[in-house]
Amino acid sequence: YSMNSIIPTDIHTIYLNKNVILFDEIILFFTKITGLNQFSILLFKILFITFCILIIAGLYSRFFSLLLLILQVALVKSSYYYSYGVDFFSSMSLMYLIILPSDEYFSLRNYFWKITQKSSFLIVKTTFQIHIAIAYFVSGIEKLSGYNWRNGESIWKAVHLPNFNNDFNINFDFLGKYPLFIVFIGWSTIVIELFYPLFITLKKTRTLWLYLTISLHLGIALTLNLYFFSAIMITWNITNFYFIKTDN
Repeated sequence: YSMNSIIPTDIHTIYLNKNVILFDEIILFFTKITGLNQFSILLFKILFITFCILIIAGLYSRFFSLLLLILQVALVKSSYYYSYGVDFFSSMSLMYLIILPSDEYFSLRNYFWKITQKSSFLIVKTTFQIHIAIAYFVSGIEKLSGYNWRNGESIWKAVHLPNFNNDFNINFDFLGKYPLFIVFIGWSTIVIELFYPLFITLKKTRTLWLYLTISLHLGIALTLNLYFFSAIMITWNITNFYFIKTDN
Protein backbone atom coordinates (compact mmCIF):
# COMPACT_ATOMS: atom_id res chain seq x y z
CA TYR A 1 0.00 0.00 0.00
CA SER A 2 1.13 3.55 -0.83
CA MET A 3 2.38 5.37 -3.89
CA ASN A 4 5.76 3.69 -3.40
CA SER A 5 4.41 0.13 -3.37
CA ILE A 6 5.88 -2.62 -5.53
CA ILE A 7 2.78 -2.56 -7.75
CA PRO A 8 1.85 1.06 -8.56
CA THR A 9 -1.48 2.25 -7.18
CA ASP A 10 -2.94 2.93 -10.62
CA ILE A 11 -2.35 -0.69 -11.64
CA HIS A 12 -3.33 -2.14 -8.29
CA THR A 13 -6.74 -0.44 -8.28
CA ILE A 14 -7.68 -0.89 -11.93
CA TYR A 15 -9.83 -4.00 -11.31
CA LEU A 16 -11.17 -3.00 -7.90
CA ASN A 17 -14.80 -2.20 -7.18
CA LYS A 18 -15.30 1.54 -7.50
CA ASN A 19 -18.65 1.53 -5.69
CA VAL A 20 -16.96 1.83 -2.28
CA ILE A 21 -14.28 4.09 -0.86
CA LEU A 22 -10.92 2.39 -1.36
CA PHE A 23 -7.87 2.48 0.88
CA ASP A 24 -5.82 4.38 -1.68
CA GLU A 25 -8.49 7.05 -1.97
CA ILE A 26 -8.45 7.58 1.80
CA ILE A 27 -4.66 7.80 1.78
CA LEU A 28 -4.72 10.30 -1.09
CA PHE A 29 -7.25 12.38 0.85
CA PHE A 30 -5.03 12.35 3.95
CA THR A 31 -1.99 13.13 1.81
CA LYS A 32 -3.64 16.27 0.44
CA ILE A 33 -4.05 17.45 4.02
CA THR A 34 -0.71 16.34 5.48
CA GLY A 35 1.44 16.42 2.35
CA LEU A 36 3.17 13.20 3.47
CA ASN A 37 2.16 9.85 2.04
CA GLN A 38 3.82 7.65 4.69
CA PHE A 39 2.37 9.76 7.49
CA SER A 40 -1.08 9.35 5.92
CA ILE A 41 -0.70 5.57 6.12
CA LEU A 42 0.38 5.90 9.76
CA LEU A 43 -2.64 8.14 10.40
CA PHE A 44 -4.92 5.46 8.92
CA LYS A 45 -3.43 2.87 11.29
CA ILE A 46 -3.81 5.18 14.29
CA LEU A 47 -7.46 5.91 13.47
CA PHE A 48 -8.18 2.22 12.93
CA ILE A 49 -6.71 1.21 16.30
CA THR A 50 -8.27 4.18 18.09
CA PHE A 51 -11.76 3.34 16.82
CA CYS A 52 -11.27 -0.27 17.97
CA ILE A 53 -10.31 0.87 21.46
CA LEU A 54 -13.26 3.26 21.71
CA ILE A 55 -15.66 0.51 20.65
CA ILE A 56 -14.22 -1.91 23.22
CA ALA A 57 -14.38 0.77 25.90
CA GLY A 58 -18.01 1.44 25.02
CA LEU A 59 -17.77 5.13 24.20
CA TYR A 60 -20.46 5.74 21.57
CA SER A 61 -19.74 2.37 20.00
CA ARG A 62 -22.35 2.71 17.29
CA PHE A 63 -20.83 5.88 15.88
CA PHE A 64 -17.25 4.63 15.98
CA SER A 65 -18.32 1.25 14.60
CA LEU A 66 -19.67 3.08 11.56
CA LEU A 67 -16.40 4.95 11.09
CA LEU A 68 -14.37 1.78 11.60
CA LEU A 69 -16.58 -0.12 9.14
CA ILE A 70 -15.76 2.47 6.46
CA LEU A 71 -12.03 2.01 7.06
CA GLN A 72 -12.32 -1.77 7.31
CA VAL A 73 -14.31 -2.16 4.09
CA ALA A 74 -11.90 0.17 2.30
CA LEU A 75 -8.99 -2.00 3.44
CA VAL A 76 -10.67 -5.30 2.52
CA LYS A 77 -11.90 -4.14 -0.88
CA SER A 78 -8.44 -2.80 -1.68
CA SER A 79 -6.79 -6.14 -0.93
CA TYR A 80 -9.41 -8.47 -2.37
CA TYR A 81 -6.96 -11.17 -3.42
CA TYR A 82 -5.54 -11.37 0.12
CA SER A 83 -8.82 -11.37 2.04
CA TYR A 84 -10.82 -14.39 3.22
CA GLY A 85 -13.82 -15.22 5.37
CA VAL A 86 -12.63 -13.45 8.50
CA ASP A 87 -12.60 -10.08 6.74
CA PHE A 88 -16.25 -10.39 5.76
CA PHE A 89 -17.24 -11.61 9.23
CA SER A 90 -15.40 -8.57 10.63
CA SER A 91 -17.52 -6.30 8.45
CA MET A 92 -20.69 -8.07 9.54
CA SER A 93 -19.63 -7.81 13.19
CA LEU A 94 -19.23 -4.06 12.85
CA MET A 95 -22.64 -3.87 11.19
CA TYR A 96 -24.22 -5.57 14.20
CA LEU A 97 -22.31 -3.26 16.54
CA ILE A 98 -23.92 -0.33 14.70
CA ILE A 99 -27.38 -1.82 15.24
CA LEU A 100 -27.04 -3.33 18.71
CA PRO A 101 -26.73 -1.12 21.83
CA SER A 102 -23.39 -2.62 22.78
CA ASP A 103 -22.31 0.34 24.90
CA GLU A 104 -25.20 0.38 27.39
CA TYR A 105 -23.61 -2.01 29.91
CA PHE A 106 -20.07 -2.07 31.36
CA SER A 107 -19.06 0.90 29.21
CA LEU A 108 -17.53 4.34 29.53
CA ARG A 109 -20.71 5.84 28.11
CA ASN A 110 -22.80 4.24 30.84
CA TYR A 111 -20.21 5.13 33.49
CA PHE A 112 -20.16 8.85 32.64
CA TRP A 113 -23.77 9.43 31.58
CA LYS A 114 -25.66 6.73 33.53
CA ILE A 115 -28.00 5.26 30.93
CA THR A 116 -31.25 4.54 32.78
CA GLN A 117 -33.49 3.35 29.94
CA LYS A 118 -31.98 0.40 28.14
CA SER A 119 -32.78 -0.41 24.53
CA SER A 120 -34.70 -3.49 23.45
CA PHE A 121 -32.81 -5.49 20.85
CA LEU A 122 -34.71 -8.80 20.85
CA ILE A 123 -35.60 -8.57 17.15
CA VAL A 124 -32.05 -7.71 16.17
CA LYS A 125 -30.61 -10.54 18.26
CA THR A 126 -33.08 -13.00 16.75
CA THR A 127 -31.95 -11.85 13.30
CA PHE A 128 -28.34 -12.31 14.42
CA GLN A 129 -29.12 -15.86 15.58
CA ILE A 130 -30.82 -16.72 12.28
CA HIS A 131 -27.85 -15.24 10.43
CA ILE A 132 -25.25 -17.42 12.16
CA ALA A 133 -27.48 -20.50 11.86
CA ILE A 134 -27.80 -19.99 8.09
CA ALA A 135 -24.04 -19.42 7.79
CA TYR A 136 -23.21 -22.75 9.44
CA PHE A 137 -25.95 -24.63 7.59
CA VAL A 138 -24.82 -23.38 4.17
CA SER A 139 -21.21 -24.19 5.06
CA GLY A 140 -22.28 -27.71 6.06
CA ILE A 141 -24.23 -28.20 2.83
CA GLU A 142 -21.23 -27.06 0.80
CA LYS A 143 -18.93 -29.52 2.59
CA LEU A 144 -21.43 -32.35 2.21
CA SER A 145 -21.94 -31.76 -1.51
CA GLY A 146 -18.30 -32.54 -2.34
CA TYR A 147 -16.19 -35.59 -1.60
CA ASN A 148 -13.18 -33.79 -0.08
CA TRP A 149 -14.68 -33.40 3.38
CA ARG A 150 -16.43 -36.77 3.34
CA ASN A 151 -13.22 -38.70 2.66
CA GLY A 152 -11.03 -36.54 4.91
CA GLU A 153 -8.96 -35.07 2.08
CA SER A 154 -9.76 -31.48 3.08
CA ILE A 155 -8.57 -32.14 6.65
CA TRP A 156 -5.34 -33.70 5.41
CA LYS A 157 -4.67 -30.77 3.05
CA ALA A 158 -5.56 -28.18 5.69
CA VAL A 159 -3.08 -29.42 8.28
CA HIS A 160 -0.32 -29.63 5.63
CA LEU A 161 -0.78 -26.19 4.09
CA PRO A 162 2.49 -24.22 3.78
CA ASN A 163 2.89 -21.27 6.17
CA PHE A 164 0.19 -22.69 8.45
CA ASN A 165 0.79 -24.42 11.79
CA ASN A 166 3.99 -22.40 12.19
CA ASP A 167 3.44 -21.54 15.85
CA PHE A 168 3.49 -25.09 17.22
CA ASN A 169 5.21 -26.89 14.31
CA ILE A 170 3.17 -30.05 14.82
CA ASN A 171 3.97 -32.81 12.36
CA PHE A 172 0.64 -34.30 11.27
CA ASP A 173 2.18 -36.95 9.04
CA PHE A 174 1.25 -39.60 11.62
CA LEU A 175 -2.41 -39.09 10.68
CA GLY A 176 -1.64 -40.93 7.45
CA LYS A 177 -1.57 -44.13 9.50
CA TYR A 178 -5.10 -43.46 10.77
CA PRO A 179 -7.21 -42.51 7.73
CA LEU A 180 -10.46 -43.33 9.52
CA PHE A 181 -9.64 -40.70 12.14
CA ILE A 182 -9.24 -38.07 9.41
CA VAL A 183 -12.56 -39.15 7.90
CA PHE A 184 -14.14 -38.88 11.37
CA ILE A 185 -12.90 -35.30 11.79
CA GLY A 186 -14.26 -34.37 8.36
CA TRP A 187 -17.68 -35.85 9.05
CA SER A 188 -17.73 -34.33 12.55
CA THR A 189 -17.24 -30.89 11.02
CA ILE A 190 -20.05 -31.53 8.53
CA VAL A 191 -22.45 -32.74 11.23
CA ILE A 192 -21.70 -29.84 13.60
CA GLU A 193 -22.31 -27.25 10.88
CA LEU A 194 -25.19 -28.97 9.09
CA PHE A 195 -27.29 -29.59 12.21
CA TYR A 196 -26.29 -26.34 13.93
CA PRO A 197 -29.65 -24.57 13.26
CA LEU A 198 -31.59 -27.46 14.82
CA PHE A 199 -29.55 -28.39 17.87
CA ILE A 200 -28.52 -24.83 18.81
CA THR A 201 -32.22 -23.94 18.92
CA LEU A 202 -33.36 -26.87 21.05
CA LYS A 203 -32.94 -26.13 24.75
CA LYS A 204 -31.73 -29.64 25.65
CA THR A 205 -28.94 -29.69 23.05
CA ARG A 206 -28.03 -25.99 22.90
CA THR A 207 -25.20 -26.15 25.44
CA LEU A 208 -23.71 -29.29 23.89
CA TRP A 209 -23.78 -27.85 20.37
CA LEU A 210 -22.36 -24.55 21.56
CA TYR A 211 -19.39 -26.32 23.16
CA LEU A 212 -18.92 -28.54 20.09
CA THR A 213 -18.85 -25.49 17.82
CA ILE A 214 -16.42 -23.63 20.08
CA SER A 215 -14.21 -26.75 20.20
CA LEU A 216 -14.27 -26.84 16.39
CA HIS A 217 -12.97 -23.28 16.18
CA LEU A 218 -10.40 -23.85 18.90
CA GLY A 219 -9.09 -26.75 16.82
CA ILE A 220 -8.90 -24.48 13.77
CA ALA A 221 -7.01 -21.88 15.79
CA LEU A 222 -4.45 -24.33 17.17
CA THR A 223 -3.81 -26.35 14.01
CA LEU A 224 -4.04 -23.64 11.34
CA ASN A 225 -3.13 -20.56 13.44
CA LEU A 226 -6.30 -18.81 12.26
CA TYR A 227 -6.74 -17.05 15.59
CA PHE A 228 -8.68 -14.02 14.39
CA PHE A 229 -11.22 -16.08 12.43
CA SER A 230 -11.71 -18.49 15.33
CA ALA A 231 -12.02 -15.65 17.85
CA ILE A 232 -14.73 -13.94 15.80
CA MET A 233 -16.75 -17.12 15.33
CA ILE A 234 -16.47 -18.05 19.02
CA THR A 235 -17.57 -14.52 19.92
CA TRP A 236 -20.56 -14.81 17.58
CA ASN A 237 -21.59 -18.09 19.21
CA ILE A 238 -21.20 -16.86 22.78
CA THR A 239 -22.98 -13.59 22.03
CA ASN A 240 -25.97 -15.31 20.49
CA PHE A 241 -26.49 -18.44 22.57
CA TYR A 242 -24.47 -18.47 25.79
CA PHE A 243 -26.48 -15.78 27.57
CA ILE A 244 -29.94 -17.04 26.68
CA LYS A 245 -32.12 -17.23 29.78
CA THR A 246 -33.00 -20.72 30.96
CA ASP A 247 -36.73 -20.00 30.83
CA ASN A 248 -36.67 -19.17 27.11
